[in-house]
Amino acid sequence: MMRKTVIAIITLVLVITTLTYSFAMGPKIEKKKEHIVWPPPPWEPRIEFLYTITTPDDFDIKKGFFRRLWEFVAGESREGVVKPFGVFADDSGRVYVTDTADQSVHVFDPKDNNYFVVEGINKKSRLTSPISVATDAERNIYVSDSVIRRVYVFNEKGKFIREIGSGNAMQRPTGIAIDKASGILYVVDTLASKIFVYSLDGKHIKTIGEYGGGNGQFNRPTFIAIGKDGNLYITDTMNVRVQIIDKNGKFIGKFGKRGDGTGDLANPRGIALDSEGHIYITDTILEAVQIFDKSGRLLLVFGRRGTNSGEFALPAGISISNDDKIYVADSYNMRIQVFRYLKTGRGIGKGEDGKSK
Repeated sequence: MMRKTVIAIITLVLVITTLTYSFAMGPKIEKKKEHIVWPPPPWEPRIEFLYTITTPDDFDIKKGFFRRLWEFVAGESREGVVKPFGVFADDSGRVYVTDTADQSVHVFDPKDNNYFVVEGINKKSRLTSPISVATDAERNIYVSDSVIRRVYVFNEKGKFIREIGSGNAMQRPTGIAIDKASGILYVVDTLASKIFVYSLDGKHIKTIGEYGGGNGQFNRPTFIAIGKDGNLYITDTMNVRVQIIDKNGKFIGKFGKRGDGTGDLANPRGIALDSEGHIYITDTILEAVQIFDKSGRLLLVFGRRGTNSGEFALPAGISISNDDKIYVADSYNMRIQVFRYLKTGRGIGKGEDGKSK
């Protein structure tokens, strides 16, 4: 018995020594920063590429010693996005990423030097198809699951709180958005072609829209964003347009037409607004991000098909933080790409005189 104890202690000491040496003495690889902007010189840049997120290392999030020790002994080390689909950046700097391949939500928290994964209610009840993610004022995490037909709510540490949606009320919940001021959750139901409206405690308030091609009607909508004006901006995907409605469901405007040229839409998915109200739309077929004003006038396009920085392979969700960092889920490139809107006080698509080009 004594001999086994001694052997175990010696083994532990060797493991600790190995870990300490490998993490302390390992080579540090400096990433070369690329300066990529849109539009390119000689025009004044409006969008710049910042960095890519795939693992906690990209935020310089360091593992604690005992976590490294456990992973070394148990052989467990599970991190990094596989097929990101939805992304959300909150006011505190946290970045949340839904992963349809890993059936989970990755939470990157560089401010608190923390990273964790939300997998579901418990080990037996996992997420199946997490699509979109958002947080409320208390940093509770809301995740739509298009297969289970629910929105799941977790606290800021990833502990399950409740589910929203009963029976078969929702057919395929996808994009979600939260109005923090009013405490309202908006859920896009792609298959039902409707918007479900809930209180944050899960009470169904009303349903907006119906299937069709008219104003205020939808055909397989996917994502939704809330503007500073309180209006809802929805990618009406199979109608190949963006619709703008107020919080009561009243139609305000629309733009977009089917095509493969600049300013056209092919398969619009993610949608977000920057601090000046410009509308950003990802397109999984055009594989770029297009920026429009609220009248539908094209302002700028950035990105193209490819694997390099600033290039996309099936871009899906998009989120813009309060400081105008733009997070794009680059699904088939297995990464989140981060950009920044460069404010000039003149907006996008305007010259030094402040007039449209």
